[in-house]
Amino acid sequence: MKKIIVIALITLCSSSCRNAWNETDDASFRHACIDEAKTWAGSPERAEAYCNCIIPKIKEKYPDENEAMQQINQLISDKDLQACRDSLK
Repeated sequence: MKKIIVIALITLCSSSCRNAWNETDDASFRHACIDEAKTWAGSPERAEAYCNCIIPKIKEKYPDENEAMQQINQLISDKDLQACRDSLK
């Protein structure tokens, strides 16, 4: 029984760790965010400020990077993220 619990915990940890945001995911998402934001933000600095605002909020709402990507359409209309965009005006 003890071995089963240990194996279950190891499996759970490795599966949840695999979906968590890692440095590569963060860098890729940040790069894509800045590239997209440059189309409307008016400057690279404003685009970066926007992404610096939304990325921590996205990570808080979706600790699993895969889930964040699946919810990308909902993120577009998220009020907290919209506040980041509005703060640049």
